[in-house]
Amino acid sequence: MKKIKTKQLAITGLMAALTMMGTMIIQIPTPTKGYLHLGDSLVYLSGILLGPLVGALAAGIGSTLADVFSGYGIYAPATFIIKSLDALVVGYCYKAIASKTNSLIKKTISFILGIILGGSIMVSGYLAYETFLYGFPAALLGGVPLNITQAIGGGVLALPLMFALEKFNFSQNLK
Repeated sequence: MKKIKTKQLAITGLMAALTMMGTMIIQIPTPTKGYLHLGDSLVYLSGILLGPLVGALAAGIGSTLADVFSGYGIYAPATFIIKSLDALVVGYCYKAIASKTNSLIKKTISFILGIILGGSIMVSGYLAYETFLYGFPAALLGGVPLNITQAIGGGVLALPLMFALEKFNFSQNLK
């Protein structure tokens, strides 16, 4: 097992805190008793900047803490799993395709592919969980369109941030 360095641990904690704050700063309640937020952009960036495994941990912890501190504790167990998988997939797609190139086009394509796959996991994960909580019609009609919007919105916000951080070799400086 690979040891985690102090610097990486500190950055992981920082990304978890940023994810939590990004998720909590603007919350728009949804019909399925959840909420729309900006935190998915930081979930995606966690996977990209920290790598799939460590990024998944930061995204899962930050998103779960946001649920707990915002009064949405019923979602916390599912959120940890769903957001961790979301960041894991985005981080893996980016690492597998974009980390070996400086091509802006390849980085953008890997990012978009990661958002599509990770966003699909998020949408289907919450559909399954909300079906368990509220029934399939409520989960499908009240949750899916808003979760799709959140996944796309998070990607739109994260893309320019990712390029700005890449310009300064932020992810390379972490290693």
